[in-house]
Amino acid sequence: MVGIIVQDFLNDVPLLVEVARQKSFSKAAEALGIGVSTLSRRIKLLEKRMGVLLFYRDTRNVELTDNGAYLLDRCGFVLEEVQKAYDSVVLNMQKPSGLVRVCMFLDLYDGLLKKVLLDFAARWPDISLELTFQDHPVDMRTAPFDVAFVTGNAIAPALVTRKLLTIEPFLYASPLLLERYPMPRDPDDLHRMPCIVLQRFGGRWPMHNGSRQVTVDVVPRYSFSSVEMCRDFLLAGHGVALLRKERARPDEKAGRLVRLLPDWSGGFVHDVNLVMGSRQLPMRVRLFVDHVLAQFAP
Repeated sequence: MVGIIVQDFLNDVPLLVEVARQKSFSKAAEALGIGVSTLSRRIKLLEKRMGVLLFYRDTRNVELTDNGAYLLDRCGFVLEEVQKAYDSVVLNMQKPSGLVRVCMFLDLYDGLLKKVLLDFAARWPDISLELTFQDHPVDMRTAPFDVAFVTGNAIAPALVTRKLLTIEPFLYASPLLLERYPMPRDPDDLHRMPCIVLQRFGGRWPMHNGSRQVTVDVVPRYSFSSVEMCRDFLLAGHGVALLRKERARPDEKAGRLVRLLPDWSGGFVHDVNLVMGSRQLPMRVRLFVDHVLAQFAP
């Protein structure tokens, strides 16, 4: 019952304020877009519920009583705070400023997204970025992020997802390693070579060449959570590793890496997705999402 009374009172507060401002029921009714009789009836019901007289009325004037003036003073403060809160939320949704909270694997930043984020910061200097690196997927339904860059397809259906690109890694080795181990001719030959694995993919490498598919169970000599660490050990000649060809290309051109089993894909084909928790995005987040999508447009 108390909740209903409070709700009724909140509904009537704008009427009280407008009548006091206009000092006329007819002018207030016109400003509020309701009938004079409706306005008068609601003010009388408010007075009845409160057990006080809020207005002195005669044929020519409408004046606040002391109780009415006290109530208006207190309610005016509340309405002002409500308006500030309303304006703040609207501005938050519309103004290109504020904080965008981003989550991703460190590897995605180093290999794909560093320039994208730097370009965004240069274009929108009033928008702040808070970047968190996670070594495991996050649930955007509960995580404190505006957007997340997620690899793989295990994404909750309720989330808003935009595919950025597909990653397909291939096998590489350093010439330093090939001085000590013969060039592999078949995926089974990998069992005789030291291997470097990315921990989130594990030691099972599904490989295919279009007509044949095999899974190589490698015993990793080195296991890291970072692609960059895998690459560092790969370049130093410590083992064979899977690497995205775009990431390996500069080292391959420079002769620091050699692609192994070129007819074979290294498996682990997976998508990189931009994930949001809602379609209703503040302007700053919408600008960030649009900027990222534009960089990966086909």
